Amino acid sequence: MALLRLQLHLSLVHFLPSDIAPPTNVDNVLDCFSSCLRYQQCVSLIYNRNNKQCYTYPGRLEVPFWGTDINTDLDIYNTNRDGYGCPSHLGYDFNSPMNVCFKIHGDVKYGHYHADRICLSEGAHLIRINSSAKDELVSVMWPKGYVHIDGMCTVGKGWMYSNGDNVTYFRWKDDQPNGNCGTWGMCLHSASSGFNDIKCSLPYPFICEIDI
Repeated sequence: MALLRLQLHLSLVHFLPSDIAPPTNVDNVLDCFSSCLRYQQCVSLIYNRNNKQCYTYPGRLEVPFWGTDINTDLDIYNTNRDGYGCPSHLGYDFNSPMNVCFKIHGDVKYGHYHADRICLSEGAHLIRINSSAKDELVSVMWPKGYVHIDGMCTVGKGWMYSNGDNVTYFRWKDDQPNGNCGTWGMCLHSASSGFNDIKCSLPYPFICEIDI
């Protein structure tokens, strides 16, 4: 993410959030910006001009102006990273802690291929569960049952995402996987109880994800 795309907004605060990360020592405010850029979940940053300390924060910081009781040594910068590039006009929501832009297609049921094409038409792909944290997020987003997720197994290739990367995270349901990849492949779907391998043609709801 380029520094010029941050679209910073400068203001002053007289307090620090109780859950903010411990500060780091920097030489100047640009070093503080660099720290934020290196930390994917950084949405806001605070620079203390008095002691040259930098705080990064994974959410937006509201700035109350309460009279003259303001610490003028602290500058806060809210970036546009919180949801930047996540098209809310298409029905997508942004999860800041996980940096995930997603849309739940919960009122329709399609096969894996058709679901993936719908995601592609929106500039997205089926959501990729590649960590336990992402797995937990999907379980919270869709606790009702199974949904299609990105991942397909074919003979000679094994489990792969639609972008060609290997699937490395699995949380199989008991007795799964129980299918043979075969010529036509098997596809992943997920529920709070775990992953399942299914025929790609079976219709289920699905979740799309946009990389931002």
